[in-house]
Amino acid sequence: MLDLFMVTQMISLIHAPIALYREDGTLFKALEAVDEGVLIAPEKICGSYKEFPLLNVEENGVTYALLWCQEENCFLGLGKLRIYDFGDEEAKQYPYCAQEELTAAIVILWKMMTGQELKIRDILERNILSGVSIKEQLTKDIFRRQEEGARHNPYSQELREQECICRGDVPGLRECFEEVYSGQAGTLASDMVRQQKNLAICVITLSARSAIRGGMHPELAYSMADTFIYQIEEHLTDAIKVQNAAREAQVEYARQVGHLQKKFGDDPFLNSIKDYVFCHIHEPLLVRDVAEHMGVSPNYLSDRFHRHAGMTLKQYIIEEKIISSEKLLKYTDYSLQEISNYCAFSSQSRYSEYFQKKNGITPAKYRKKYRVL
Repeated sequence: MLDLFMVTQMISLIHAPIALYREDGTLFKALEAVDEGVLIAPEKICGSYKEFPLLNVEENGVTYALLWCQEENCFLGLGKLRIYDFGDEEAKQYPYCAQEELTAAIVILWKMMTGQELKIRDILERNILSGVSIKEQLTKDIFRRQEEGARHNPYSQELREQECICRGDVPGLRECFEEVYSGQAGTLASDMVRQQKNLAICVITLSARSAIRGGMHPELAYSMADTFIYQIEEHLTDAIKVQNAAREAQVEYARQVGHLQKKFGDDPFLNSIKDYVFCHIHEPLLVRDVAEHMGVSPNYLSDRFHRHAGMTLKQYIIEEKIISSEKLLKYTDYSLQEISNYCAFSSQSRYSEYFQKKNGITPAKYRKKYRVL
């Protein structure tokens, strides 16, 4: 049963138009006043299958869904919208709805209209229409590689690289880069630049996981991966530079893991403190806040931290705030006052005092010397 009141409420949930379309694709009824130019084109609807919800996603993320309503003899159309919060200029003219919210709306509407329960996984799997049998392609590719005698890079070499990152061993990692072995990277694209970018994505993703195993906070590891991959995608067009950028990312992961392990070792208690400080670094964080989170007294926490880390917890919090501010000075246009506030120092003068004590120069001079933008 098609309850138009309930369907209309979905508009505010998916932030996109919902309309009814005849079988030939022509508009039957729009459930809100919208320009027909943002609705689903008739040729996209005509001939669509009726037994299961259709979810169509274009390369730029522009998306629509069609659900056949037997009782009304019409299609219920959701969109057009976009399920990625980025895209080209065409995509940006459409409203954004997260994929999870859109598929949840489809499941609810289908249940309402047909009484059938669907799993979101079914919607996604049933709408993958690549036109290529994966099993068939795998069989052909594996046969071809066997016939050609082609071999991938040895797994042992990959393990050595990732173990070096996990241990924070930068010299060992650089030695891995120099190893000579039989085998080659798999073919991930026909274009050489795209090939190297795809390989870089794989390498950086593996390296982030290795860094996490080595003690890096997952959010930091993921954020670093986002930045490394985005910079490679957006700014590099030379295959060699892409390859070098991936290596630099691996080294940076290893370097930071080494720094963490030197400071904390593998003590789970201290690592929990480190993680908490990382997640709250932009708050006015006090020792008693950390102690409350850890379920111990401030005195016990301070004594244990000082014995193992060689500095007081207060000093560590201040140092981490200064390190965070250094990145903001290098890579952003925020004013010194904004950075001081963002890092939750009590005042700009106090921030400058702590900063100069650590780096020997003022924040302004540091920015002038190390500015990247």
